[in-house]
Formats: sequence, C-alpha cells, structure tokens
Amino acid sequence: MDKIWIGHLSVAPWQDPAKWEAYFVHAQRIMGADLTHLDVSDPVRRKAVSPNDAGQFASAFEPASDSRWLFGKLGKAGVTFSIQHYRHVGLRANTLIWHVPSSFAGGPGDYQRLIALFEIGNALLDPFYSFSDALSEIAAKKKPTGAVDPQSELLGVFWLTYFNAAYVAFFGKDRLVSSPGVNIHSNGCATVQLGESPATVPSGLRQEVATSLGKEAFVDTKSVLIKPPGRFALTFQQLLLSQSTAAPRDWAN
Repeated sequence: MDKIWIGHLSVAPWQDPAKWEAYFVHAQRIMGADLTHLDVSDPVRRKAVSPNDAGQFASAFEPASDSRWLFGKLGKAGVTFSIQHYRHVGLRANTLIWHVPSSFAGGPGDYQRLIALFEIGNALLDPFYSFSDALSEIAAKKKPTGAVDPQSELLGVFWLTYFNAAYVAFFGKDRLVSSPGVNIHSNGCATVQLGESPATVPSGLRQEVATSLGKEAFVDTKSVLIKPPGRFALTFQQLLLSQSTAAPRDWAN
C-alpha cells in the first residue's frame, strides 16, 4: 500500500490555543495514539506534554514572526503531520498535512479512522478545501511550473474531498448532488467519498467527478492555460467575505 496524506487548507484564524487543544484531543482519540512530539524543527525532538501544552505551543507566534511552522508525531501510530499558519488571514492559506505510513492502514477499521480524522479537521479547522488519498495520486498533481495557487485552481478530486459552503455555491449544489459519493451537510458544506479506501476508487472516477464540477477548477499538469485568481477558484478575500457572518465556535464542545 501507498502512503496516505490528509490535507486541509483554510483562511480562518488558527491562533486560538483552545482550537488546537480540541483538535488534538479528538485526533488522539480517533487514531488511538497520543501526540508525543510537537516542534518547530524536523526531525521533531520537543515532547508534547498534553493537548493543552500542544495547543499553547501551536499558537505561540514569535513576536516578530508572521507565520508558525510546526511538525508533530503520534508516536505509537507512526503518523506525522506538519502545520503552517499565519498571523494575518487572507494573504496565504493555512495548511495542515497528515502523513500516514502504509503500515498504519492495514488493519480492520483503519480507513474509518482516517475518514474520521478527515472529518474532524473539516469540523474544527474551518477549511475551504480538504483532500485525502494515496500519496501517488496527490503527487501526480505536481506541476512542472511550480506550486499550485489555490486562488487559481484546486489540487483535484480525490478519495476524500471537502468543499466548504462557499465552494458548494461556487460549483453549484445541484451539480455536486448529481456527482457520485457526495454528501451535502446541514451547514452547506460537502464531502465527496469515492470509495471505502483509496485502492477501491474505480479507475477514472476522480477525474470524472472533477470534470463534472468543472475541469478548469482543478490542476491539469498537461495544460498550459494561465488561470487568473478568482476565475476558476475563489480568492482568499472571497472566502473571507463568505465566512464573515459565521457564528463563533465554542471549542470546548
């Protein structure tokens, strides 16, 4: 089996320690393993004493720094992750990427754990777009021209894909509902699940769903089309405007 990645992109503020504490508590429970390390260096050496300690550390921006880059590990599970988030929202996307080794996803219920980890990130981190799949599927989206700008295009449709309410409106709810594996949530967001695991996704289905939503919205490594921000994907300012009326979240619950 290939490695599996889970990624979340957000323009919501990630500087609240209570947000991270709640997230780490849920992640530990779902994965059945403690957060053992959280550090600003890789390889990680700093031990995480508790979810509260990890939440405080994740939010501890240096006075002159506009960003916080972190690396963490669930020691027992052998799962690692990286976080990069910014003091000022709307200039760049905050990102969290989980790296799950092939040795993890082999037992009964392991893929359900990964689905649950994907879902709790969508619930607590306010992403506008999330994805999860085998690393080979995600790496295939690498562009020869450089990094993907999420204001111009999204990476793709994968085994698991999440769109926030602004993107559901952008693509069209009716178009999403007619696509396979789509669940529209009560808050207007949508999750796409194309199989029980990455290996069970039918050949071509990822691209089929992406094409049905609008192929220009997603990376095509063979295309030479120059995509201006805001034409095929939402800009960060558009996303911020759409979430400005959202109710504040109680991270203790």
